[in-house]
Amino acid sequence: MFIYDEDGRIVIEPVPELGQLHGIHAHDGERGHERVGTLLERVAAGDVAGYLAEANASEVHYLVARFEGTADDRPTTASLRTADRDIRTLARNGLTLARGDWRATGESKADGNISLADAAAVALASEHDATLVVRADDGFDSLPVAVDIERFRTEGI
Repeated sequence: MFIYDEDGRIVIEPVPELGQLHGIHAHDGERGHERVGTLLERVAAGDVAGYLAEANASEVHYLVARFEGTADDRPTTASLRTADRDIRTLARNGLTLARGDWRATGESKADGNISLADAAAVALASEHDATLVVRADDGFDSLPVAVDIERFRTEGI
């Protein structure tokens, strides 16, 4: 899931499900990976500013740590280092870790059927007057704030 704006602002909000992690890294196996990859390339090229919501950085971190950990999805010292490296890689490629307004995050969570991290992304998108790029999830159909939505995928994985 991404937040972006053609006028030079991008905020990235990763998806909270392990099976969708590949979309974050734009692997070929994920439907919608082309759009995700294009957005990441635009950020890395400096065409647009990019932000990663802190709550979503935490999600990427724990998902990578589990995915790269043991066979039963438990993190290891090595997998936690891999997760740290992935977050640093996103930062080196132009993303700035940012925090959405706590009140706007709370209002978005209270009003809708989205995760707290998704609500943080909504708040950040609203603050930056950006477009929220999301997966196939109807939780974004009705939000308490005005945020444009683009779906990088219209069907579940």
